[in-house]
Amino acid sequence: MLNFTWSSCQEVAAFIAKGGVLMLPILGISVASVAIFLDRVWQYRRAHCPIERVYEEIDRLAAERRFEEATAVCERYRQAIVPGALCCVLRNRHRSHEEIEKAVSHVGSLALQRLSQHVRLLGIFGSIAPLLGLLGTVFGMVKTFMNIAELHGNVNPSLLAGGIWEALLTTAAGLTVAIPTVLMYHYCERNVDEFAFHIKHYSLELIETLSRHD
Repeated sequence: MLNFTWSSCQEVAAFIAKGGVLMLPILGISVASVAIFLDRVWQYRRAHCPIERVYEEIDRLAAERRFEEATAVCERYRQAIVPGALCCVLRNRHRSHEEIEKAVSHVGSLALQRLSQHVRLLGIFGSIAPLLGLLGTVFGMVKTFMNIAELHGNVNPSLLAGGIWEALLTTAAGLTVAIPTVLMYHYCERNVDEFAFHIKHYSLELIETLSRHD
């Protein structure tokens, strides 16, 4: 098992070496992208809660004017995003609708900013990786044709083919990294958009409940 692992590592190292120096930043992008994605998934899990069930309980208590108990429910899920916004609504219930919405918007913006942290980097990485791969291929092709020129055209076709496929390695590596990175970026964006929708939707619903039972 140990020999197999060592030989696999050697094969990967040889593969990267054949691709040239630009394989290193592509490899770095892949590692950074996975690290960011796993961190964001962990944050989304922490920010999530069974919002429909939680909101029904908060809405019922608010309708009965049991505001302290409703706030306590929000505090119970204080790590989640939406209950934090609902707690802001309850604490500002004596203010006007415009002031409550402004306060919720501020709290929600801060929460969404935390959830969006580093997400833009995934989009940048997804765009840069294939370009680095293409650049590496261009460099490889230039090197191959320079070698052909030095040999005055007396080139073995197999040698030419070997130089071309090695040049194409960086393009393949760049696309291999870029495709899952773009998918991870859109997954994170969708989660942030979903949290933003829930914050707005349930906050307005709770404000409406408070206005009906004022």
